[in-house]
Amino acid sequence: MKGKRMKRRQTMVSKIFGRRTARLFVFLALYIGINALDAVTATDIDGLAALVGIIFFAVEFYLIYRQKKSFVSFMENFDFCLSDTTGKSLVKYPSPVVIIGLDGEIKWYNGNFTKLVGENETFGTHINTLLPTLEVNKLTESRGEFGAVIELDGRTYEVEARVTGREDKDAKHKFLLLYFIDKSDEYRLAQLREEEKTVEAIVIIDNYEEVLKETPDSNHGKILGEIEQTIGEWIALGDGVFRKFERDKFLVLFEQRNFEKILEDKFEVLNNIKNINAENKIPVTISIGIGQHGIDPKENDSFARFAVDMALGRGGDQVVIKDRDSLNFFGAKSREVEKRTKVKARVVAHALRKLIDSSGKVLIMGHKSGDMDSIGASIGLFKAVKTRNRKAYIVVDKETVNAKETIAEFEHKTDYIEAFITTEQAMNTLEKDSLVIVVDTHRPNMVECPELLRHADNIVLIDHHRRSENCIENATLMYHEAYASSTCEMVTEIIQYIQEAPMLDKQEAEALYAGIFMDTNGFVNKAGVRTFEAASYLKRMGVDTIKIRRRFKCDKDIFIRKAQIISNAEFYRDNIAISVVSDEARGAQVMCAQAADELLDIKGVEAAFVLLKRGKVIYISARSLDDINVQIIMEKLGGGGHITLAGAQMENMTLEEAVEKLHWAIDEVVANEE
Repeated sequence: MKGKRMKRRQTMVSKIFGRRTARLFVFLALYIGINALDAVTATDIDGLAALVGIIFFAVEFYLIYRQKKSFVSFMENFDFCLSDTTGKSLVKYPSPVVIIGLDGEIKWYNGNFTKLVGENETFGTHINTLLPTLEVNKLTESRGEFGAVIELDGRTYEVEARVTGREDKDAKHKFLLLYFIDKSDEYRLAQLREEEKTVEAIVIIDNYEEVLKETPDSNHGKILGEIEQTIGEWIALGDGVFRKFERDKFLVLFEQRNFEKILEDKFEVLNNIKNINAENKIPVTISIGIGQHGIDPKENDSFARFAVDMALGRGGDQVVIKDRDSLNFFGAKSREVEKRTKVKARVVAHALRKLIDSSGKVLIMGHKSGDMDSIGASIGLFKAVKTRNRKAYIVVDKETVNAKETIAEFEHKTDYIEAFITTEQAMNTLEKDSLVIVVDTHRPNMVECPELLRHADNIVLIDHHRRSENCIENATLMYHEAYASSTCEMVTEIIQYIQEAPMLDKQEAEALYAGIFMDTNGFVNKAGVRTFEAASYLKRMGVDTIKIRRRFKCDKDIFIRKAQIISNAEFYRDNIAISVVSDEARGAQVMCAQAADELLDIKGVEAAFVLLKRGKVIYISARSLDDINVQIIMEKLGGGGHITLAGAQMENMTLEEAVEKLHWAIDEVVANEE
């Protein structure tokens, strides 16, 4: 440090005295040399010495004149600080003050500035030599008064800057007048206030009833005690307090400064809860919603409630942290736990019936490029609305829909002749008392007609996908169950409570059954007890299962292309298969999804991704077994889905770039899990 100060002082001395002193020494050396030569050679060269002296003094006089002129010009531009009032105020200003050129060179400073930087002589030094964090460029970008904040020796200063100088002068004659205002106490108090803010957490036992049903009665007290003890130990890490406000819900409060300890633990409580063993056949899981950085406790409470709803909507067994700007997710490693009770389905059905009865028209729409689950659910709800004697329409783009065969079958049925309408027709049909029902998606940008959502007053949402950050928020009624195998399963349950007597004909039942069959991959993935109960109900309505099986057959060419996709797959991280294909043919998306399913049949493959490029869009079909959560991977690429089945779309990139991004997303998720 001392070496640096000495070097700066030497530089300053050289700037002030160096050039003139050097010239003086040169003159003296010449003069002495000439006299010595005169003495040795006994020649008379006094005239030469006199000529050298005259030249030297002429040059020196000229240089002094130039310096004086430059100094006068400099001082003229500093006339604002030379007047008695301004000059005295700046010199005696209680805070550090410095004047710099627009290039950052120090021109003037008061005594308090020398105390601030610990230097007595700083004329001509660049401001960043003393204050490296001060960004001069940003100070000069704006006009008028503006500032910055710097930290120096444990103190915090607000730097107020003002451009000054004569208006008629160029940039060389303009300066920055910098005031350093000590705001350390204010910033320390603000930081203390932030550290003492309350962080609210809501903890919910995801599968409370299911766990107790699968646990011996004599162990109910034991397992509930261990759950509370485990949650209490986690809360103690952050010196928090909690209260149990329902049999399966806890309210937890932390201070912000102590909450950092909770983040360092990375919510190991999720694993500790699952490790509880009281002869329970089903592992216990919890969901935690956390709200922080709100303007007051009330806003943090709303954040926490939203976060826990998000956690439950994504299948539970995870933590969601929400603040004013973002959502962060932790956990989500377990499959969704199926709810055995159908109470919620019955309540939703009754509420939906009231909304239908109070509406003039009902418009039903799924996601873009609708598949069998989306179209089957729409057909089931269409029939439910018709039984309530209300006009119903299904909004669909027949050119891009994947379930073309199903729509073609229904277009010729008497009740469905005018059922399928375009997005333009839907906007013309929408009225003040219309009801819009969205199925098989909860993301507003994915629906067939986003404009409907912006203009409709009453919206119903029915979906089974794990909830993402981008969700339809203004729904009057929301039935969002991540454990359900398909939207068709959910709609089948609703139909049974909307109308007591069976109301589906064979063809409508087959449309719903096909949706369940497709999303479960033939009743293999996510097929729970309620899935088979819904299938059983549809079977009683006359479903021909052989016909459904034939519907999903493919022709020879597609089978060969699918085999090529599988054979071209490459392995990543030893247990992940990735295949890429460019195909504009109709049905290519379904083909790639099926190929991703079949890649899982290869021994050693835990997850499979098939990338399809059509035009400027790249579609990704993601499938996995239990160990790898493809939903989180797809969310990093703008998609979503379930733990074992997900997808995403990316635009304006090559397949090679898409594969690189996929590798990055996989590495991020796997690293976090490890």
